[in-house]
Amino acid sequence: MWTMLLWILAVYALAIAAVHALHASQKQKDSRHIHYILVTSNHEHQIEWYIRALGLYALITGKRIQLTVLDVNSKDDTLSIIERLEDHTGVELSVTTDSSLLSRTSGPNVNMIDLRNEREAGQIPYV
Repeated sequence: MWTMLLWILAVYALAIAAVHALHASQKQKDSRHIHYILVTSNHEHQIEWYIRALGLYALITGKRIQLTVLDVNSKDDTLSIIERLEDHTGVELSVTTDSSLLSRTSGPNVNMIDLRNEREAGQIPYV
C-alpha cells in the first residue's frame, strides 16, 4: 500500500515539474519583442487602424511590440494622428522621417511593412 502511494506521489511530482517546465518555456517564447517598421506616405485614413490593430495584437498575444513609423513626405495629417496616438496604443511607438533607418534596421524580429504598396498592409495582424 505504501509503495502504491509513493508511486502516485512520484507521478504527481513529475507532472508538476513538467507543467512548470512547459510554462517557463512558453513564457520565455512569448516574452520576445517584435519590431514593426511601417513606411507611410499620406495614410491619414488608415494609419490609426493599423496602429490600433498592432496594439490589439500585443494585448491578445502578450508580446511586446515596438512600432516605428517612418513617414516619407506626407502632406496630410498622418504625422499628427500618429503623435496623438503615441501614449494610447499599447505599443512602444516612435515616429521618424529619417529614411536611412531602412538600411540600419534588420534582424529576425524586425518586420518592415511599406504601406505605400497596398498589398503589404495584409502583413499587419488583424487587418
